[in-house]
Amino acid sequence: MGLYGVSDYISAGKMTKSSYLPVWLAFVCALFWGLWWLPVRALESSGLDGAWAGTAMNAGALPVLLLLFFARSGRRRTDLRAMASGALIGGAMVLYSAAITETTVVRAVLLFYLAPAWAIGIEWLFMGRKLRWINGLALVLAVCGVTLIFRGQISLSHWNLGDLLALLSGMCWAVGSALVFTGPDIGARTLGLFGCVGGMVIGTALAFGTGHALPAPVDPLEPVMLALASGMLYIAPVLVATLWSARRLNPTLLSFLLTGEIISGIASSAIFLSEPFGWPELVGSALVISAALTEVIAPKPSVS
Repeated sequence: MGLYGVSDYISAGKMTKSSYLPVWLAFVCALFWGLWWLPVRALESSGLDGAWAGTAMNAGALPVLLLLFFARSGRRRTDLRAMASGALIGGAMVLYSAAITETTVVRAVLLFYLAPAWAIGIEWLFMGRKLRWINGLALVLAVCGVTLIFRGQISLSHWNLGDLLALLSGMCWAVGSALVFTGPDIGARTLGLFGCVGGMVIGTALAFGTGHALPAPVDPLEPVMLALASGMLYIAPVLVATLWSARRLNPTLLSFLLTGEIISGIASSAIFLSEPFGWPELVGSALVISAALTEVIAPKPSVS
């Protein structure tokens, strides 16, 4: 697939049912990722704070991903580039889950979704994409949206650890998805396993690095069961489906489609949490979503 939006395939008569599948699957996965704060906060309340919540969820997903990996027929391919891409995406997941425990859900979601900006830069620098005015418009809309969320207070003195982790998470996601798109096709299940293991390693290092000692909950059965349930029933299938789509969609389009997470994440947090949510959050979210739509409806650019 080329480095342009969905509308180009429709107008060119190239959008088949199989072409639609990764687009819609990525968007549905985004809606599920938007609800990720629910198991993260549940694990946090059970005694797993900071990066331990995301690390535990990855550990819970590991049995399913190992089963899928060894159940695969034929030669199981591995590749250093693919391992790096999986580790980056797994790291992005853990950084994001840690961000949710350190800042508001709204700020974590929207700072992560500066990822399309990083993806545009990656495609321009390394994948031959020619920048257009509509890319500039998307970036301006996204930055204005985030500025509104911060109510104009975007100096470093107004940032906390969770804000920084969310920003780094988006960067890791953009680089990881670019490597998935351009690297060898070793299968979503294998990539998912690399992402899971990478997330566990990075999450453990992050937890100790930010001063969160190995937790010792009063009732260890509760976090263990929560981690297994969320990992096996949630993380494993959604991660594999997302990586399957990442192999078929360019990094910018994938990042923009995944902004569907903003809808479910902000809506659910506004309903269930007492976090601040007023007109700046509402308008800011609309601007970021509008930035996402520019990639989908944009006319075909020139490619080298």
